[in-house]
Amino acid sequence: MACKSASRLITTLVACLLPLAAGAQIYTWKDANGRTHFSDQPSAAADAKPVRGNIVPLDEETPRTASSAPKDAKASGPKTWEDQDRDFKQRQAEKAEADAKAKKEKDAKNQKDQYCSSLRSNLAMLERGGRVSKPDANGEPNFLSDNQLKSEADRVRSQIAKDCK
Repeated sequence: MACKSASRLITTLVACLLPLAAGAQIYTWKDANGRTHFSDQPSAAADAKPVRGNIVPLDEETPRTASSAPKDAKASGPKTWEDQDRDFKQRQAEKAEADAKAKKEKDAKNQKDQYCSSLRSNLAMLERGGRVSKPDANGEPNFLSDNQLKSEADRVRSQIAKDCK
């Protein structure tokens, strides 16, 4: 038993002393070529200055910008259920909006098709000739002359050309 407690004591002491060894001083300096160096030993040839904080070595392919800080932990990790629920509700809202827009466009197309169909039907009736009447201001039928039929047919044709392409 004494051996186990001694080994636990030694392990605990080593674990406590490791951060002290890891917290060694780091120095930085620039050489004659202008390159910056980092080391745990100060340079005798150059004016080495101690560095405070954590130093993350950069390899040559890593861009040296201020934005090279680590990304948000949330962005790289799995999403929480709240994030998933919010995303799901957002997708549902977007789908509902797209469905409403599609329905509105479909209704507008159907309405235009009915309007154009009505214009074509009126044009066919005007081109057939015969007795055609339009109600006057009092609602009484007013029969159109041949010239009035022709001008009304021309008006309907231009309306069809304008609205029913």
